[in-house]
Amino acid sequence: MKLTKYSVIAASAAIVFGACGGGGSASLNKNIQIAVELPFQGSEKAASDPILNGIRLAVKQAGGKVGDFTVTVPNSAVFDDALNGVHDAQTGANNMTKIVGDPNYVAVVGPLNSSVAKAEIPVSNAAGLLQCSPANTNPDLTAGAAAAALRTKPNNYIRVVTTDAVQGPAGAAYIIKELGKKSVYIIDDTETFGKGVADSFEAEFKARGGTVVKRDAAPKTTQDYVSIMTAAKALNPESIYFGGVTATGGARILLAAAQVGLGDIPFVGPDGINDGSGETKDSFLNLAAAAAKNAYSTLAGPGTFEGKDKFDADYKAEYGIDSTGYAGQGFACTQVVLDALKRAIATNPKTDAELREAVRVAGTDSTYTYSLNVGSVTFDKNGDTSQLIVSIYSVDPAGANGKGDWKYETQIDAAVK
Repeated sequence: MKLTKYSVIAASAAIVFGACGGGGSASLNKNIQIAVELPFQGSEKAASDPILNGIRLAVKQAGGKVGDFTVTVPNSAVFDDALNGVHDAQTGANNMTKIVGDPNYVAVVGPLNSSVAKAEIPVSNAAGLLQCSPANTNPDLTAGAAAAALRTKPNNYIRVVTTDAVQGPAGAAYIIKELGKKSVYIIDDTETFGKGVADSFEAEFKARGGTVVKRDAAPKTTQDYVSIMTAAKALNPESIYFGGVTATGGARILLAAAQVGLGDIPFVGPDGINDGSGETKDSFLNLAAAAAKNAYSTLAGPGTFEGKDKFDADYKAEYGIDSTGYAGQGFACTQVVLDALKRAIATNPKTDAELREAVRVAGTDSTYTYSLNVGSVTFDKNGDTSQLIVSIYSVDPAGANGKGDWKYETQIDAAVK
């Protein structure tokens, strides 16, 4: 697989990185930063803000120090990959070029979207910068020929959520086993994440004896979902599965489904629609409002864990709001970075470049077990987490002061047979 323009970006990033002193700094800067790369416009801001809060909370609880190094996440270290209100792969790659070119950044947390990660990994990998995603789930980022084509150097990328090879099937199992629905209409947004999770959902749904009445692909530029949903209604599906995120059609599709008379059947989507309560501006529940009464979502991580009560209490005490979405995973990624930094410092690096490489080596060490807020975690040689857990959420219409909120139902652990 050729990477065309992204290969060029990666090569130029490596040049910029070296020219800025990261490739051969004669001194070691002890005032370092963690970069953040997420979309902060439109509906995706609702998903990214909790992650950023989780990142900053982890740094604060660490006292902003690791050994005699000061660690911060200033506003200048927060990069927005949204363009015209929606995540954009090229913008993400451009951001990553800036990040790797600044030796002050010892690691980066992000991105949110798998299509953006696909553009960023060649850049961060060429520079040897540790990258931890709190939300990427596409399997091709870490496994097989597609993943290998994104890398020219040893792996630098890890993620604290499981992949869509687990998330998609979990959604299918829940619809059939718990909701008792045997047929489904599938629509995806055509993007790396949305199509991928819909593919794995469809395969599992069929394997369990379910019937897919039809599958459509509608890009985020789609203007008329009503005609698409009218055609779907004629097929009498018992449920709907959407592959994508709020910004690429999630709420608009549900509203169209309700308009044509499909509002009383389950509407199930992946983590891309679990982006806050009905009080959160431009979130799925905010945009869909009452139409979301029969909506369900999955999150590619544990919905409950031993440290959840403490994390939730600490988060609310810090920000005055409840934690949502992947806030806990943002915290976990930052814990990984801080832990890796501690072990990297112990190797006695002499330059910024040596420190950055030591952090990458420590962060991707497949023999090391992390004690994170979400539990004990190891990463395999590809950067995938040992936690194969997907949590399921329904909608509580009375939650969030009557505006609707996600309510944890159960979780499925693919590692438990």
